[in-house]
Amino acid sequence: ITVAVQSPNVLVVPTNSPHQSVADIIAYQKANPGKMTFASAGNGTSDHLTVELFWQQTHTKGIHVPYKGGAPAHTDLMGGQVDASFQNINSVVQYIKAGKMRALAITSPKRSAVLPEVPTLAEAGFELEVTSWQAIVAPKGLPPAVQKAAHDAFVEALNSEKVRNQFTSIGFEMVANTPEQFAAFQRQEYDRWKKVIEAGNITIE
Repeated sequence: ITVAVQSPNVLVVPTNSPHQSVADIIAYQKANPGKMTFASAGNGTSDHLTVELFWQQTHTKGIHVPYKGGAPAHTDLMGGQVDASFQNINSVVQYIKAGKMRALAITSPKRSAVLPEVPTLAEAGFELEVTSWQAIVAPKGLPPAVQKAAHDAFVEALNSEKVRNQFTSIGFEMVANTPEQFAAFQRQEYDRWKKVIEAGNITIE
């Protein structure tokens, strides 16, 4: 029906981490290949695939530490049990603002309104853009008239001031695109991540 919202990932480290920038992370990994740990909410999640893409583009390699969900990953990151993570900005913005995590960069093409002081990865010299997105779907074969009515209703709701403010206040970006744009975007995402998964030899286990 439509991609409702999207949000960038943010590279975060514990507040007592010695790493103050993306350059620090890359330099450490190149000097200590396969030693730095990166937490994720689980195998195949956007935070897992983001760090795999980061390693491929920077020619570095760390250790992926998958958790059973974002909450335990956040807890161990704040406690210093893991070194870093690419997390959905909306899931960790409260920890960053409370000083419990340090944000080094975000994966969107422009800075986030909720963390305007945090640079993009592009500013750090890497063209790495990743968004976690949520969409509204319906069963295959939905009659066109029903699809259009559903799309129009969802887009109207998403563009309402109350809904928009609720999402944007925690770091989401509104999308509300057409079914055709959604289908084209989904194909692009499939092709893109297929290459990352194959290059990284990633499995779900």
